[in-house]
Amino acid sequence: MPHGPTKYESKGFCIYCGRSDVKLTDEHIVPLSLGGFHVLLKASCRDCNKITSKFELEVMRNLWGDARNSYNAPSRRKNRRKSHIILSGPKDGSKKLKVKYTDYPAPMIFYFMSRAGILQGLSETFDLSKEWKLKAIVDQKKLEQFEQKFPGQLTLKFKHVPDSFARLVAKIGYGQALTILDPTDFRPVCVPYILGEKENLSFIVRAQTEVPPPNEGMGYVLGNFGFGTPENLMIMSSVRLLANNHTPNYHVVVGDVRGRENVERVIRKIGEVEIKLISENSAADNELGNENDLFPSVWPLPFWRK
Repeated sequence: MPHGPTKYESKGFCIYCGRSDVKLTDEHIVPLSLGGFHVLLKASCRDCNKITSKFELEVMRNLWGDARNSYNAPSRRKNRRKSHIILSGPKDGSKKLKVKYTDYPAPMIFYFMSRAGILQGLSETFDLSKEWKLKAIVDQKKLEQFEQKFPGQLTLKFKHVPDSFARLVAKIGYGQALTILDPTDFRPVCVPYILGEKENLSFIVRAQTEVPPPNEGMGYVLGNFGFGTPENLMIMSSVRLLANNHTPNYHVVVGDVRGRENVERVIRKIGEVEIKLISENSAADNELGNENDLFPSVWPLPFWRK
């Protein structure tokens, strides 16, 4: 994804439900509240916007609300932002401590996820989310300053929202794919999960095993890649938020492409260097599986037998 603010032309219809006979609103690929400045113009109808805004808001307020206040993250309502947080005592909850948000080392909570179910050849109903683990990303300097000022008084709070978080990652991944492709270029596997029509997000979203080093000065890093045969291609997006920290890189199964001509067209748009192709004979011999954690552990994917 290019650096700096970028706007992408409208597809002419809602990228989620396909309606064109309604008013369409602009869609930030990464939410504005996370500093997102890449926008799909006239991309979402009012009904779909309500759905995506709801889970975005749940993540921004309940999972990352204190952190966004602490680091003065972008907001459309900064004048309503609280200046202080009330902390309960670590040992005695009845004791309260009022702290300026600017002094509070609030964590950003991330979910570490296993390989997506679709890439393991699992059914859509096999839920892996119970295996997801939480990790708190904290500004170490701010943490040390807090401990010097308020020794032993640090407490953290957040609401566990794994489903909303995964839907947010899937939405970002889908939006990133549409900066290169049109919705008609592929079958959007991720959309029913984004809209809440399907619930098992562990089927299409995962976190890469190894956490990459920080990208200095980068708020987020997005990209696309794919794998398959000349007849069947799976399109993936990579999503890394707060990339200037030790944060995970997520992969989203965005959609698939069937038919040689369609595959060739999509490869021309994404670029050959980002696509891993093998022959049909190699696919039958399970040659792609287990190469590394970017690709499926089972090959060919049972998903393509449908």
